[in-house]
Amino acid sequence: MLFQNLASLALLQYATQARAATNYTPEALNPQLTNTIGDKGGPVLYYNGSGPVPPYNETSPIPAPFTPLYPTNQTENYFYNEVAAILANGSNYTTKCEKCLAATNVFHEAAISQPVSVITDLLIRVWNLTDFPIYAVTGESEFSGIGGLGPYWAQLFAKMNESTGDYQAWCYYQWDTCTVPPTIEIDESLYFSPKPPAASVVPNPSGKTINVLHLSDWHLDPRYDIGSEANCSQYLCCRPYSTNTKLDTGVSNASVPASRFGYLYCDSPPDLALSSFKSMPSFFNVDDISFTIFTGDIVSHDNDDQLSRAYVEYEETVTYEVFKAEMGSIPIYPTLGNHDSLPEAYNTPNNIDGKKTAGANNIFSWNYDLLSSMWKQDGWITAAEANHASTHYGAYAHTTAQGLRIISINTDFWYVDNVFNFFNFTNPDQSGILKYLVKELEACEAKGQRAWIIGHVLSGYDGTNGLPNPTALFYSIVRRFAPATIAGIFFGHTHEDQLQIFYDYSATSLNGTLRNTNDIDISKPLTMGFIGPSITPLTGNNAGYQLYQVDAETFEIMGIQTYFANVSESLTWTSPVWKFEYDARSTYNVNGTWPATSPLNATFWTDVTYSMLTNQSLVETYNLFETKSSVVTKNCSTAACAKQKVCYIRSGSGGQGYACPYDDGPF
Repeated sequence: MLFQNLASLALLQYATQARAATNYTPEALNPQLTNTIGDKGGPVLYYNGSGPVPPYNETSPIPAPFTPLYPTNQTENYFYNEVAAILANGSNYTTKCEKCLAATNVFHEAAISQPVSVITDLLIRVWNLTDFPIYAVTGESEFSGIGGLGPYWAQLFAKMNESTGDYQAWCYYQWDTCTVPPTIEIDESLYFSPKPPAASVVPNPSGKTINVLHLSDWHLDPRYDIGSEANCSQYLCCRPYSTNTKLDTGVSNASVPASRFGYLYCDSPPDLALSSFKSMPSFFNVDDISFTIFTGDIVSHDNDDQLSRAYVEYEETVTYEVFKAEMGSIPIYPTLGNHDSLPEAYNTPNNIDGKKTAGANNIFSWNYDLLSSMWKQDGWITAAEANHASTHYGAYAHTTAQGLRIISINTDFWYVDNVFNFFNFTNPDQSGILKYLVKELEACEAKGQRAWIIGHVLSGYDGTNGLPNPTALFYSIVRRFAPATIAGIFFGHTHEDQLQIFYDYSATSLNGTLRNTNDIDISKPLTMGFIGPSITPLTGNNAGYQLYQVDAETFEIMGIQTYFANVSESLTWTSPVWKFEYDARSTYNVNGTWPATSPLNATFWTDVTYSMLTNQSLVETYNLFETKSSVVTKNCSTAACAKQKVCYIRSGSGGQGYACPYDDGPF
């Protein structure tokens, strides 16, 4: 989720123009608190937190402590004074990194010896001392109130260990105070057998295709407030409390009143979300869709102190009820997003408490149980698959009616915002989710079955989302099973329409049994990662979805069409207006040399990246389509920006993405 400066001069000018307009339609500002779109028997959806939408101040259950409470003479004041002394100016710790490492160690010592309540109070007191960044109004509401993060952080601190690089990783990725830890080298022999020659053979196209719909990042906002400030200074607008501090505007005098059909800086109001389905018959025959993939993120982008288990359960339940009502008998294969949990992005390994019983003691099993039961009830996965998902982080593997194996994994186990990734940091697969992926791919390889991998958080691109160590192992797994078994990889998360190419390794990448996963050979493309556009416009994007034409036997992507709704025009609509945006083959086959019968595979897209390095117009086209043709798309007209875009597209792991240039430096 890419934060933008919502008070930039260009946006102020745009807001002034919008405010001066007089052609707002009555439909756009209709104050009705329930959806006006959707007539297929799905649930009623609400605006402004009305109806059964859980309130902002709903509290949630918190996990019980699992660490033993050792007798100690140390007190909360002692630990607080230690942290305060470390962070004080003039202390023996002179750099921010030293201070962060030392303070983290104090929290670790406290967590293994004191009750959870002490850790929570310490976090609040340290926040009051330093005002470190949080997603809540106060430290109290973040750690002990509605947010309730204190007990979770207490578990993290208790498990952290300096010997596995946990402190440095925590201080770099969460607080930007230390240098980036080195990416570990992967001993592939611990996870899979060497790649046989047959694993490099790609099956020939069949000449037949099926249609597949890709939806992502729904982010339904049942608290969306019609007429409130849509051009706010906060991250999420269109709420009753949204304000623009530069214009001194709010709900009573909004510079851009929130249309019930959505806006650039807001999550999806009910009518915008439902209109995505309503628009589809205008572009293609919905009955011709063989199946849909949904790459995660259901819940709105509320702050930590506005979220509760009741709210997350409500959002998840009504969303899948909508999906089922709208798509009918067409199966949908979902994956968990970072916002499909509470707290947001948090997931723990099943063995975090020292026990190995799958899922039985996981503090997030309530969520896995809920989601897997709905997927089974809707007929999308089997009872056995649902049982696995309920005990293994929502992960499952399912064979479609067409014979494709879809493997859905929980990518929060490499996401930077999942705090539980910061203990035993040098273990690239602490949860076992990647070993599960290998097991499934090995079974597919043995049967000659093609597979798609679906997840939410992308493994690479700009390197700000996927942590290097687990994504390094993921990259090795992809390289081992592509292109013969893996036919495609699909993500969401960025809210943008993006690409990610996976390559073979260079001959120099292997040192004994250890693999340097950043040493890739771009002359040897293997397979593709497709990052689907979001339904939510947040932040500064339009709403969009994609339709794929997929080879009916190889399951390679043969064509892609993108459809979008320009929400900057939403105040003039009587109902959301969706349009065709572009066709990938006709847009990016700039020289007309790619055969019509060949898939849009990693070789095709690698050729596109070479063209982008010499054709600035092509770069700007890609840059515009990333945002689904948003009116506030940032400029990308320099050679440096072109190099950066190409590097991101060619980066399939966090470590590769972090190495991309941010200026005119060497590529």
